[in-house]
Parts: sequence; C-alpha cells; structure tokens
Amino acid sequence: MTRSLPSKVRPLGAADAVDAFLAAPELSGDLAQQVAQTFQALGDLTRARIVYALTKGERSVGELAAIAEISPSATSHQLKTLRDLRIVKHRRAGTHIFYSVDDAHVSALFREALHHLAHVVYGLPDHPEE
Repeated sequence: MTRSLPSKVRPLGAADAVDAFLAAPELSGDLAQQVAQTFQALGDLTRARIVYALTKGERSVGELAAIAEISPSATSHQLKTLRDLRIVKHRRAGTHIFYSVDDAHVSALFREALHHLAHVVYGLPDHPEE
C-alpha cells in the first residue's frame, strides 16, 4: 500500500504536514485507517520483534529470521508487510538484502511504547508535557 496525503491537504514541508495533521479537530477516515494499519503491523508479535531488532541497526533476512524464530521465507513475508507500510526499508548489496527502519519515527514509536510499558510495569507517575 502506498501512502499519500489527501488531495486537499498538500503541506509544503514536514513541519507543515505534522501541523496539518495535529491541528485537525478530528481524525479523517483515511488517516485513521493508516494509523490503525501502522499499529496493527506493530501489534503482531513477530513483526514487533523484527522491528525492535531493526531499531538497533540494519539486519539481513537470515539474522531477522533467527531473532524472530521463524523461517527466512516467513520473515520475508513479514518484511513485505512492513515495507508496504513504510515501516522498514531495504538495500541490496550484491545478492544480499539488508533491512532497517524506514525513518527515525519508527524507532521513536518503539521507544514511546517501551516508555509507556515501563510506566505501567513499574507504576511510574506520568511526566508533564514538554
């Protein structure tokens, strides 16, 4: 699935794009669908393990298969889902393909999830807005 902005919203820069999404009084159906797809992709145990490994650095399919404890074929299938949602990207080096997170926002989503879990598991208080 290729993601794009709704045709009536074409901000000029990254800050404008973020501001346009955050300023909306409610989440549009299209954007809500894309947010849900992102969280669904990260909500799968196998894909979560794969993406977490990629937040630590670039990995090959074989390395990711070992980490996720699934076959390389199943790993490639999971990676296709993540690629289609632009959660991961790949680069080819000869006959080898290496994967990494698509951008820093993917790593930030994982860090935020882990921060939230630390608060839940350890009963930590909420922290003020920055």
